[in-house]
Parts: sequence; C-alpha cells; structure tokens
Amino acid sequence: MANSYKMSNGDRVLKSVVDHRIRKAKEEKLQLMLDEHGYIFCEEPGCGKNTNAGEPIDCSHDISVDECQKMGKTELAWDVQMITMRCRTCHQIHDKTTLGTQYYK
Repeated sequence: MANSYKMSNGDRVLKSVVDHRIRKAKEEKLQLMLDEHGYIFCEEPGCGKNTNAGEPIDCSHDISVDECQKMGKTELAWDVQMITMRCRTCHQIHDKTTLGTQYYK
C-alpha cells in the first residue's frame, strides 16, 4: 500500500489516517489538560510556562512521528500518553536532544 506505515501488529495505515489520528490525539491531550488543570502549561520539569508567558505551548511528541513510522510502531504517534505539552523553547530543546535516539526496541 503506497504512502502507508506499519504498525506493531503488522497492519499498515495510510498517511491521511495517521494525520487524522494525530490531530484527534492532540485535541484529546489539550482537553484532558483543561479538564484536569483548567489551563494549558509546559509539562517539562522545571518550566511550567503557560500561555500568559507570551510563548506558544505545543503538543510535542515524546517520540517523533518520523521515528514511530521508521520503527514500525506508527500507532505511538497518536498515543495521547506519548504527547507532552511543551513551551516552544522546551519543544525545540527536546527535538534537538532526541534526534536519532532509538526508543521502544
């Protein structure tokens, strides 16, 4: 199947489905945080910035979507537990430190 990615159970999923599920997971993560805390903030230890700090808060993948797809565990890309809210600064730091890192082997 062209433009598809393998999941850990061997099934393949189209890129359009991956993108849709990721969008839904991010929406769920935001709603969970709002329901639990009443506001959105950076979950990176020692940071805690919120939107009032003037910096965007991003839905950041603990394992990049690209890495999930390369590992054949694409379903991790839409696992809400694998999404962390990070301010833009922490998000950029996280992305640089995790490039090329292998997870969940």
